[in-house]
Amino acid sequence: MTGSPPPAALPDRAEVLPDRAEVLTMLAAFGQRSVEAVPEHLGSLELTWLVAEFEQRYGLQLDLDDDRFGAVRTVDDAIELLREAVLADRAGARP
Repeated sequence: MTGSPPPAALPDRAEVLPDRAEVLTMLAAFGQRSVEAVPEHLGSLELTWLVAEFEQRYGLQLDLDDDRFGAVRTVDDAIELLREAVLADRAGARP
């Protein structure tokens, strides 16, 4: 009797790049709002919240200078920043 192969192990969070849906979900938790209510343009409090949520979920520490932090204005900017952090961590560099 042959059995099914064992299910593949779930990837480590650091192996998965954050996508728009995940970032919107994290941002929606700020203010307990729906994903649809998250604005495209982010304020500094929303970004601070997102960075803290990302660090907790991914186990990565972001070290952002004022220029890099200030350059993140939209959800797409935030996605790019978080993806860069994951890729840098994979490569052994710290963002």
